[in-house]
Amino acid sequence: MITITILNDDRCYNDKLCSCHGFSIYVECQNVKFLFDVGQDDSFLKNAQTLGINLDMDYIVLSHGHYDHTDGLKFLNSSKPLICHPECLSKRISKRSGKYNGLPFTKEEFEKKFNVIYSVKPYKISENIIFLGEINRIFPFECKSFPSIREDGTDDTAPDDSGVVIKSEEGIIVITGCGHSGVCNTIEQAKQIAKDDRIYAVLGGFHLKDVDAQTQETVEYMRKNNVKNIFLGHCTSNPVIDYFKERCEGINIDVISTGKEIHL
Repeated sequence: MITITILNDDRCYNDKLCSCHGFSIYVECQNVKFLFDVGQDDSFLKNAQTLGINLDMDYIVLSHGHYDHTDGLKFLNSSKPLICHPECLSKRISKRSGKYNGLPFTKEEFEKKFNVIYSVKPYKISENIIFLGEINRIFPFECKSFPSIREDGTDDTAPDDSGVVIKSEEGIIVITGCGHSGVCNTIEQAKQIAKDDRIYAVLGGFHLKDVDAQTQETVEYMRKNNVKNIFLGHCTSNPVIDYFKERCEGINIDVISTGKEIHL
């Protein structure tokens, strides 16, 4: 049994819990427990306490270095290994607000506070759980726009945007934080690393805002690849979710929200 608890998501329908724009989940799988992203504040910690979850994790994994996935680290103290792409430390500025929206630490502060493992290549957390490393971007319909710029004014293409694949008897489970690398690109890499074309579930943020060509191509990819379960959350708009529900006949479509517990 794999249990995934949503500790923070943009959507929250439980008035006993708090949430903010961002993403954080707690995964319990095959005797391994890991925290994937931490949101932008301490909501993930407060919600874990409310839900009666002891965050006794073996690993912390960061999907990428944007503030809404990493600022919660300011409230966390842990000696457990923290896995991320080295570009997580890139300095980034929001196109929308003009504010800094990268990791809230310098490299020295980050490495002093946490037991950091940087990996560009796939990193094996356990025999069946693998950090995907830098995603090979192969589909031309993905990675068309990015929310941040670097200090030199060029687009922050988020090369650090990654995910995790879990190998299960039913097929692979792919977890993505924001999907800046493209959710289809991410799934393709997961298939290659796991050596399994059966996609049991995809869960996380897909970074799809409009029902445009990218969204349409993404839905067609899911249909053609016989994805069994899709859990849509952070940075995926309601119109996109509705489109998935309309077009993905035969696929279980569900919506992530803070406090939701998923069993796979």
